[in-house]
Amino acid sequence: MYRLIGANHALGGLPFSAQVFLRSLDGIRSRLAREAGVSGTELRALSRIAEESHITPAALAEHLDLPQTAADVVTNELSGRGLLLTTADPADGPSFELTPTGHSLMEKVYLDFQGSITAAADSLDDERRSVFDSALLKMARKLDAAAGDALPATN
Repeated sequence: MYRLIGANHALGGLPFSAQVFLRSLDGIRSRLAREAGVSGTELRALSRIAEESHITPAALAEHLDLPQTAADVVTNELSGRGLLLTTADPADGPSFELTPTGHSLMEKVYLDFQGSITAAADSLDDERRSVFDSALLKMARKLDAAAGDALPATN
């Protein structure tokens, strides 16, 4: 439920709780980035590369919503710190992949993120957690379809 209260725009109901949930996830991501010694943008880049194994510079720049030159600064920094490398496929051109150090960092970040989510959901029994998980994925797929994006397949 949208409301305008003076100069403030406010959501209520499910949109509000989703917005609060997303802000909480952003907070966890920011903390994990700090602990990993990377910026939020660098963590987003590493996460995307970790999810796809190989991703082109153009696809990564699009995901980060950055111009290619700005995305190049991010990937050059990560490469210089030994977290990713560029490979070249004669057919597909250059792509990025994580180094062993990058894989180790992402494993730690993902396990810490999973632990945070698991701890936050500790009041839900297995059945409620499964229903919540399914509902979130269904909503995300509908939102992504409306935006013209596609979510990766479920695990």
